[in-house]
Amino acid sequence: MKRTVFNILLLVLCGCQKPLGFMESVQKADSCYMAQEYRQANRYYKQAFKASDAAPQSYHYSNAAGVAAMAGDEQTAFMRLDQLIEKDKEWYASNFAENPDYVYLHDFPQWQVLKDTVEARQERIEKDYDHELIARLQAIHERDQKPRHDFLFAYQTKAVDLIDSLVREMQIADSVNLIEIQDILQTYGFPSKAIAGTNNSAIWLVIQHSDVECQKAYYPMLRAAAERGELRWDDIALLEDRIAMHEGRPQRYGSQAVENSEGELVIYSLLNKDSVDFWRAEVGMSPLAEYAKQMNALIP
Repeated sequence: MKRTVFNILLLVLCGCQKPLGFMESVQKADSCYMAQEYRQANRYYKQAFKASDAAPQSYHYSNAAGVAAMAGDEQTAFMRLDQLIEKDKEWYASNFAENPDYVYLHDFPQWQVLKDTVEARQERIEKDYDHELIARLQAIHERDQKPRHDFLFAYQTKAVDLIDSLVREMQIADSVNLIEIQDILQTYGFPSKAIAGTNNSAIWLVIQHSDVECQKAYYPMLRAAAERGELRWDDIALLEDRIAMHEGRPQRYGSQAVENSEGELVIYSLLNKDSVDFWRAEVGMSPLAEYAKQMNALIP
């Protein structure tokens, strides 16, 4: 009898809980995915799509499909991919068939039809790409990221003998890349996705790693590109935060971190701690607590 009363009480209490909204469910799903808890992530994504405020973007469908596939739920995975293809007539993913999240789907008959559809789209959309420009942008991206990845590894493994040389390598790469993107901008303006696809984000990447005066000079151009759908809004958020930090102002989105006197990584001063997760959600960023955990950073 006591157990029955307890179970009834538990059901009542659970029923009174306010259902999660779309973005909150998505954020929980993404956190579960990062923790390799795929079945729970799949449940959160299903909850997100049923939310009264659901407003999924293309990447929500593809992410949800990947999560469902990793959870062994092929029915939901194919449904989300079919919805994505129907919703966004221009969507495709380079190397779609090599995406490790979708490996489980390969043995199902629907996979070949889906794969052929995506690859046909890619061929159609990329037929007018400027492949010479794309090669330049990809080389810029590689030149920017390689020394930074090497530096991060050296920093994490305390390989102090490598750090100075890697800092110098980054400085040289940044200087060469800035000259290169200035030439590209003079020739093309900001390269549109119509000719460069998402490779145009290399322009943002170089400016993000330049000095603050350069960041401020190019910020209006990059923001205008985001407004046209040529760049992601979370990229703009990172740039805004970096400019604010360089100018000694609090940051809006909490993307920047600094070392304190004890050598600990700490999220740089926040404009409004109570609003930061709302602002982050607006541009598609995860909650600050999750971001800080991934960075092993403290929140002031």
